[in-house]
Amino acid sequence: MGMSYRRTWLLVDSVNRLFIEPVVAARPGGGGGARLTESGREVLALYRQAEQQAIEGAADSLRRLEEYLAPVLS
Repeated sequence: MGMSYRRTWLLVDSVNRLFIEPVVAARPGGGGGARLTESGREVLALYRQAEQQAIEGAADSLRRLEEYLAPVLS
């Protein structure tokens, strides 16, 4: 992703602080890495559910908006 290790972990720490429990945990061992926690999996599932509901709820309006778009020239 073109991001330094330090920047990545600072962002992970920032995200973890937004929630009452960490959503990402460091994976112990020589290989390191990270994994979603159980809370992280639940947060992600809820986000994806909200995203799908937003898409479905906006579908009619988005279709109507597309009618106003200029044709794409190749």
